[in-house]
Amino acid sequence: MDETDERASEIETEQSLVASNSLYYFFRFLSKSFIAFIVSIFLVRFLGSIDYGIYTIATIYWAMFTTIALLGLGNAVQYGIAKYRVHNEFGKLNWLVKHYLMILIISSILGSIVMFVLAGPIAAAYRVPQMQSLIEILALGIVFYGITEGFATNVYVGYQKIKYTFFSGITFDALRLVQVAIVFFGLGLLGVIAFYDVIYIIVAAVALYFVYKLLRKNKIQKERPVPKKELSEFHRYNWFSYGHNLISYFYGSAIVLILGVFAPNLSSVSFFAVGWNLAALIAMPASALSSAFFSTNTKYFETKQLDKFYGFMNLILRYVSMFTIPLLIGGIIAAGPLISYFYRSSFLGAETPFIIVMVATFLMALFGPLTNIVSAIGKQKYVLYSSVAGAVVGLISTLILVPIFFATGAAFVILLSSTAILTVNLYFTSKYIKITLPYFVMLKITIASLLMGGIIYILDKTVSLALLPVILIGSFVLYLFIIYVMGVLTRKDINFFLKLSRLDKFLHFKI
Repeated sequence: MDETDERASEIETEQSLVASNSLYYFFRFLSKSFIAFIVSIFLVRFLGSIDYGIYTIATIYWAMFTTIALLGLGNAVQYGIAKYRVHNEFGKLNWLVKHYLMILIISSILGSIVMFVLAGPIAAAYRVPQMQSLIEILALGIVFYGITEGFATNVYVGYQKIKYTFFSGITFDALRLVQVAIVFFGLGLLGVIAFYDVIYIIVAAVALYFVYKLLRKNKIQKERPVPKKELSEFHRYNWFSYGHNLISYFYGSAIVLILGVFAPNLSSVSFFAVGWNLAALIAMPASALSSAFFSTNTKYFETKQLDKFYGFMNLILRYVSMFTIPLLIGGIIAAGPLISYFYRSSFLGAETPFIIVMVATFLMALFGPLTNIVSAIGKQKYVLYSSVAGAVVGLISTLILVPIFFATGAAFVILLSSTAILTVNLYFTSKYIKITLPYFVMLKITIASLLMGGIIYILDKTVSLALLPVILIGSFVLYLFIIYVMGVLTRKDINFFLKLSRLDKFLHFKI
């Protein structure tokens, strides 16, 4: 096998790994979204408007304390594992994982204590005595949630074992269905909140089991402490990640809070939320690929295999374009019908915010695989810089646009802040890699997407809204046929997507 064939074979192996990881990530997202939707319906119906309001406030405070308590440690774990795996330094890897697990447990316990102590004052501020018990109960679950989401999930990403994230997530989703039964049998708000702690304990046990399976394979090397210089690098990476997480969380909340203050009624908040939720679907394929590709980024960059790096980066950008461009164009054309189908026509005020936020999401999703490189090579401080830039632009534009344009203004804020984040990210990314896009391929994809959009528009005007899912699926199949004829979608790509969907297990031939 010559060097060219060897390089192609290695890229195909990495491609298969990304396919598998992307599939697990994709199905985890679908499962999480679907279960959350079902549970929310039951909670609203059985708890009633007042208790559901109390539930919402209590869980928001829990999310706030959890974000602070986890210290952004997961990002450093993810990066450290990816880095040491490349160099086969499993002794250091084991030590680093245990080191950060201990720090996370201590920080989570402290966060839990602070939340428990502040439960009374928080409840008093809302004049709801019952809330104190709910917040105290939720505080007990911070440690176990931190072990799963703050630690184990990032270990899986570092090892490129996204399937373990899927299995842990499915366990969580199944237990949330039991939570619905608790409401159904009349155990009320206290029962729902208390069961969260049960869920977190069980899922943490499952997550730690999978971490143990991964670390057990590393016993070939004796555990070695990470040198102070390298540990300082990981700590810096961690603190920059932490700053990014805090800014992202509190900045997103600020837009909604300010919108709620200035809007003539809270329907504007609902319109913005609906638009935001629908637009997030556009990022799903790109997020799956970017997450699966994280360790591959680190691998090729750390070992200076830049030819393989650029070859694989081109491949990922082409795949991301194949999904994000048609989703954007189809989403713009079908915005009104989509909202009417899922949320009723009374929410058509969300159409303009949806389209604007969708454009912002499209830009971030399309360039995600490129800008992800700064995290994969340990330059997390640049991610923090971009978050600060986005927050500054966002808060200024919020104060100017939201009081005038309400939900539409909030959507423009997202677009402006996303553009600022993306601009800063691309600037720092360009310091390490040459930024190139498959322009000709993207042009073909855009033409095919516009043809698909034309079909959606015509059918939307002539057939019943009830057939919208059939219209969208049929139009997307037509789009795939067009890009195949154009040469954008190749037989090798089709075999990749067969791996992605695991259909290759049933088909004993290649197309």
